[in-house]
Amino acid sequence: MDIKKPTRKTIMQFVMVILAVFIIRVWQQQDLITGVAPSFTSKTLSGEIVNSKPLPNQTILIHFWATWCGICRLENDNIQAISKDYRVLNIAMQSGTDAELKEYAKKHNMRLDNMINDNSETLARLFGVRATPSSFFINPEGRIQFSEVGYVTTLGYRLRLWWATL
Repeated sequence: MDIKKPTRKTIMQFVMVILAVFIIRVWQQQDLITGVAPSFTSKTLSGEIVNSKPLPNQTILIHFWATWCGICRLENDNIQAISKDYRVLNIAMQSGTDAELKEYAKKHNMRLDNMINDNSETLARLFGVRATPSSFFINPEGRIQFSEVGYVTTLGYRLRLWWATL
């Protein structure tokens, strides 16, 4: 078996791809808020009134997504799994009417009791969100412990939420 050593050109291409991903990530996160999480109250698609304030010893995941976002579709199962064990506010941006979102949720096995329709992007602007998916991990004191733009694994969500409780 003949294993070839990577050429300098291959290594440079790899480094350029990594650099490009890093630059895009920094650009996407530049406007995300930090510090104390904005407080808001909203109605879910199931009609419940929810707020963004954490309870004692509880973290919250505030997750922005869209129906037209391919990465969001890939990540949906992760968010649904996390919402069984943690408080999640699942905020849909630019995704149509409440009826359209309910239909989408039914088709993709999503919970309605934590889903908020932010068609006007009021909440997205409040958090500085410019790209989907974007996630904010709020610690029990109401501070943003972590924020992420892009795909996060279920384990990645669990670890960040656990860390935010410490």
